Amino acid sequence: MPLPLLLGISATAVLANTYYRKELAEQDALRRQNLNTRNPIGRYPCDDYPSDFHVTAEIGNVVCCGVYNGFIHTGIVIDHNAILELHGSGLARAVSYKRFLANRSGANIFVASDALGHPLNTKLEVNRVSSELFAYHKYHISKLNCYSHTWYCITGKWLPFASFEIFNQALSKKFGQSIYWDRMK
Repeated sequence: MPLPLLLGISATAVLANTYYRKELAEQDALRRQNLNTRNPIGRYPCDDYPSDFHVTAEIGNVVCCGVYNGFIHTGIVIDHNAILELHGSGLARAVSYKRFLANRSGANIFVASDALGHPLNTKLEVNRVSSELFAYHKYHISKLNCYSHTWYCITGKWLPFASFEIFNQALSKKFGQSIYWDRMK
């Protein structure tokens, strides 16, 4: 009985991975042809199949990394080697690039970019961002999470984001274009 179940789960995982690889290849092909996508996410972040672009992170860039091969964690660059993130404990903290990836499954930091591989920059309100350092928030996985915190740092407004996709819809609307997640140099 367990063997058929394991085989079914394995087959489902292979099909999902094949579909995901195909979607990433289609996103890359559209990008190479300079064709605009109608999707908020022009290119998903992916450690296994990253885009060809390498981006230098700048202060004000939105960044992300993979967590446990199932979630995506976000933050915002606040210094040349520091990212402001909301930890799962509710603590907003500045961490180094290396620490941003530590104890997470992601091997790369990805930067929100345009179709040409230029990082999308936000003008950070210094007082708002500095007041967030070591602030504590009542973390909630789908209401007040790293996406909500990153959005607050950018806009000064708290919004609940239940998923990375919904967060990207808001980013896409703010920047007026699709979001491409490219590897940081």
